[in-house]
Amino acid sequence: MIDTQHLLADEQMRGFIVNGFVKVQTDLPAELHQRIFDKTDAIFGRSTTSERRYNPLNNILPMVHELQDILEAPQVQGALTSILGNGFVLHPHRHCHPNFPGTPLEGGHGLTMPLHKDGHATGKRPRHRLPRWAILFYFPQECPIELGPTCLIPGNQYLRRVTPEGVDTRHMIPEQQNDGTFLLPDTFTNRTLATLQGGLGVVWIMHFDIAHSVFFNHQDLARYGMKFVYMRTEEPTQPSWYNTDDLWQRPETNLVSDDHEIMWTYIWNWLSGKSDLFQSNRSNAEIEVKYWINQLSADDPAQRLQAANELGFRRQEANVAIPALVDCLRDDYEPVCLNATYALSAIGAEAVDPLIKRLEDGKAAYQEEPILHISHAAHGLAAVGEAAVPALSQALTHPEEHIQAQAAYALGEMGWRAAIGGAALQHVLTDEAEPVRQHAVSALGIIKQPLSKIVPTLIQILENEQDPALALFSAQALVRIGADAEAAIPALTAALKSSSPYTRAFSAEALSRIGTTEALKALVSFLRTSRWFNYQGGKIKVLEIPIEEPDFDLSDAETAKSIVATAFENQYRRPLTEVVHILQDKDDRLRFLLADGNETFAELDNGHLQYYYLRRVSEGAYRV
Repeated sequence: MIDTQHLLADEQMRGFIVNGFVKVQTDLPAELHQRIFDKTDAIFGRSTTSERRYNPLNNILPMVHELQDILEAPQVQGALTSILGNGFVLHPHRHCHPNFPGTPLEGGHGLTMPLHKDGHATGKRPRHRLPRWAILFYFPQECPIELGPTCLIPGNQYLRRVTPEGVDTRHMIPEQQNDGTFLLPDTFTNRTLATLQGGLGVVWIMHFDIAHSVFFNHQDLARYGMKFVYMRTEEPTQPSWYNTDDLWQRPETNLVSDDHEIMWTYIWNWLSGKSDLFQSNRSNAEIEVKYWINQLSADDPAQRLQAANELGFRRQEANVAIPALVDCLRDDYEPVCLNATYALSAIGAEAVDPLIKRLEDGKAAYQEEPILHISHAAHGLAAVGEAAVPALSQALTHPEEHIQAQAAYALGEMGWRAAIGGAALQHVLTDEAEPVRQHAVSALGIIKQPLSKIVPTLIQILENEQDPALALFSAQALVRIGADAEAAIPALTAALKSSSPYTRAFSAEALSRIGTTEALKALVSFLRTSRWFNYQGGKIKVLEIPIEEPDFDLSDAETAKSIVATAFENQYRRPLTEVVHILQDKDDRLRFLLADGNETFAELDNGHLQYYYLRRVSEGAYRV
């Protein structure tokens, strides 16, 4: 049981909903952070060099086990519980993102990569505006702006578009403002760029879908950022944070220039477990509806934005505005689309048919601008709730793949409110289109009703060797179902031998959440014999070996060794013989680099090393 003092307060939750991130201060000793830094630094080859060396990828947690102390800190657990509810799980994607020193930029700070959003399971997956996933960032060192921390665009988690098309965000950033943010160029509509900087013990939790990048490292040592992903497993029935204020109100710290109060209200009420997702203390009688409908066509996007907000808070009174609001789903300024989406949702059942029509506008509209139009309609239908389930169930039979996928997604985003749509989702589990199948499985795992039909279906999918990608979604769905998935124990046990490391990881998590003696016995057996996370089937990407003459004689060992040695020297800027010498001196990092991922601590001498690469060459694996 988490002490309420470690839960986020109302103001922090409001800030997370609006800005998309929250800062958490742990009270762990400085010695722990130093130990984590030293271990990480040794793995990457010391911080005084900018050479891009071996990255342990998803192995960072078992290699630096002290990171578990960070993840289990009561302040961190309290914040994650507040945002994701009880029963959240750690995703097997656990990654260290180093930022090595480089050539200082003249005149200020800049970004090392374009602003971007991380991908979900498929590129066609709509973004989750509701907090179903979260990213945790931790730096084992003090991280001022000069050391190149992660940065993000506050509030961008709700927008599909990150930057204007064709704009490269690897540019100079104007000087820092007094509030600790940077102004982005005018092309970004005066948005700010917040930096995840701070002292020791700071952990940042951000919305999974927020746009982010990395500042240039101006100092002479590496900056290490540990990234962990978490998944919500339970729909909220009540506030999971320290809640004292029932109704939504704006946070004191608002880094977002656009007003999305109608959407923020919806998310706050959803997180609070309310049945009325648009409950508000706003009065509906301030100005006539007709005035705001006229404002929807104003030249100023700020006026259109406000008009959509105001119409949303008038709810059923604004039903005459439905055609104009639907037209706003095509607005050139995406924040207007966002407000129009939730204004339609607040109106309710009368908006379902127009939203379905927008969803089914056809392939032409989707190809014109897939990140808008269609996805906004899907989010709007999800927020309407049960009244939209019959129409969405019918949309699952549409001949267009993207419409089916969006309909399945909307039903899943609706959660338990879409229980009557479960049968329709099961009918598309064998659809030819992969995104449709994946959305349907994910939706069933969130809806969870009726269990008597859903669990056997997920078991069958997990056991289907012909669709391994879908098996991962099935394992995730069984994690969400938890203890009620006891019938899946044999299938989950078998899935522990899957070729997919993510399927194995989620199957293990599902067994842990089921928690019976049989489940735990299978899990212990798996953990007792398991190996660390394999990358690319257990082969660390070491060399890219060009074969100039594909017909060379593999029996000629000297020729093969020469090719390997030359490739190594070209790629790593050091002779192979030097590495062999270091290996003999038991340098952990280089053993990690050159050994098979499951033979991490192997003692490699010159002969072993040559044999390893000769074997890889002889197998035809020129890229290993």
